[in-house]
Amino acid sequence: MVNYGFILVPLYIYPYPLSLWQPLFNVAASYPNVTFQAVINVDNGPGATNCPNSDYAPAMVALNSHPNIKTLGYIHSANKYNCGAGQDICPCTQPLSALKANITKYQNWNTANCGTGDYHIDGIFLDESPSDGANITYMKNATAFAKSTLTRGNTVLFNAGEAVNSTYWSIADYINVFEDTEANYDIADIGSLDGQGAYHAQTTLILYSYTDGSSIMQRDVNTILGVTHDAMAGLYITDLDVYNRFPTNFTGFVSLVNAVNKANKAVIG
Repeated sequence: MVNYGFILVPLYIYPYPLSLWQPLFNVAASYPNVTFQAVINVDNGPGATNCPNSDYAPAMVALNSHPNIKTLGYIHSANKYNCGAGQDICPCTQPLSALKANITKYQNWNTANCGTGDYHIDGIFLDESPSDGANITYMKNATAFAKSTLTRGNTVLFNAGEAVNSTYWSIADYINVFEDTEANYDIADIGSLDGQGAYHAQTTLILYSYTDGSSIMQRDVNTILGVTHDAMAGLYITDLDVYNRFPTNFTGFVSLVNAVNKANKAVIG
């Protein structure tokens, strides 16, 4: 399937009442040609229980009723922090056994033991992913396990938030290489993030604290996702500095992505 540019949604909003997720349902219905990769994060992962709880169960059914919403289960690679030398997060310190247990739990959501609803997960969002080459074996093992375990979809997206060792591009389907403010995006060397364009089709960006208006946002969306420009895979822009609420102009952002998708389709068919 051709990707014309998807929206990566950190859906860190607890779905009670379910209406809190309604803005996503609304734009998914209004823009059926836009794909949303929604990151599901119950509690830094799938949560303590084997099945989605009574709030998440109907929310997952509602998400999966929209064919253009794909769900990515949140997991994270770190369980140690403050590693010294200014390193706040210690990637790949989570035992692989714990990581695999969470992946298995997401897979098992969509079994008879959890009820009759469609709770399937389409892939994994691996947060706190490393950028250097010191943890390649760990990330290969985690990815291979996810791809062999998940049966309804096995997309694996690493969230490194910065430029990564080039080996990781051959492991992950996508890598988020920027998670920072609009101000820092404006001064960033974007070419250094996607291998000077070599890995553009696997690259995603998250811009938060975005303060410019719709005309500048239109320029940025077109630059990042447009096939005649950076042609990156996915994007999320929010004026907020938190992910527990949707952006103030979420519908406007989605409409801009939809316009770029149409232009991309006209170019590449």
